[in-house]
Amino acid sequence: MRAYLLYLCGMSNEQLRMIETGSATVELVSDVLVEVRFKPDVKLDVEGMGEVVAAKRDLIAGKDVDVLAILPPELDFELSVLSVDHHALSGGCGGAQRLALAAQSSFNQRITDIYFRYHPRQHATRIFLTQEDARKWLATRLPEPSAS
Repeated sequence: MRAYLLYLCGMSNEQLRMIETGSATVELVSDVLVEVRFKPDVKLDVEGMGEVVAAKRDLIAGKDVDVLAILPPELDFELSVLSVDHHALSGGCGGAQRLALAAQSSFNQRITDIYFRYHPRQHATRIFLTQEDARKWLATRLPEPSAS
């Protein structure tokens, strides 16, 4: 697995806020949200996705947080990325809850929709064309489960 860079706010592992992988910047932007910003001009492969999953797991470290994934409009990827359940292959992301994916192009929106049909997540997952719509959805609170 390729190495990734850790950015720390102080020396404590509890304060880990950002991890730079070859494919994405993964940042704990608040106590309830991790942002994954995939890099343009990088061909996404299975190994790169594994790094992203591991980085999310390291940042989340037992917290329950939502995830905002932002794709570049012109995403380049190896087809093998679509055939792998990255969550299962890489050991999951810990406390990742809702996932809002900002596709930023209709092609990305269609291809990620196909991916999640074959590899559904346990928690709510929505694919949006724009970052703004993805953020609006994450800003809404989920209803509490009823006691009955």
